[in-house]
Amino acid sequence: MKVVVSFDLDDTLYKEINFLKSAYKEIAFNLQNEVGKNIYFEMLAIRRSGGKVFEQIIKKYKLKTSVDLLLTKYRNHKPIISPSPHAIALLKFCKKQNYKLALITDGRSVSQRNKLESLKIANYFDDIIISEEIGSEKPNKRNFQILVDKYPEYNFYYIGDNISKDFLAPNGLGWFTICIKDIDESNIHSQIIEVSKNYKPSVYINNLKEIKEIFLNNK
Repeated sequence: MKVVVSFDLDDTLYKEINFLKSAYKEIAFNLQNEVGKNIYFEMLAIRRSGGKVFEQIIKKYKLKTSVDLLLTKYRNHKPIISPSPHAIALLKFCKKQNYKLALITDGRSVSQRNKLESLKIANYFDDIIISEEIGSEKPNKRNFQILVDKYPEYNFYYIGDNISKDFLAPNGLGWFTICIKDIDESNIHSQIIEVSKNYKPSVYINNLKEIKEIFLNNK
């Protein structure tokens, strides 16, 4: 059976909160001389309380920087992150099955490419679709139609986490969609929201390890 397995990136193949922590650590380290101490944990505390992290630390410590500059450092830093449990095993399994592998992710090209470099997974994918690089974001159907046009007569899967945008388009195209549950509620985008049926995945799973059985059962 001809199969294309497509993945989201953030909070699917790694935990996006770890990208945030990596950026905060680097920014806090770079500001340490000016501030006089490491403010990494303070930044995390501000975020947890719902505050505007960069605005608050600039104001509190009278920093000679701007929110835009800190945002640029956040987005463009080289993150220290690792793949989620079972991610590499799943990618290797898919390659062994001769499935085509694709990545469909929203974000800036530099940020997403830096993540892939840090995770060391780019070489697994036959296609990498990044929203900034093609000029449209999920749930735009165009981001998925690219693969439909490239791989006629294939069966498609999409694996993601964000029910507000990940599954609407592939559902409309007849793909089998899989959502990884945010069991520890650490995802950047909450799954505790009300959405219509069109936005919901075909199935929910607890972790990436469970996907192998779905593929084997659908042969």
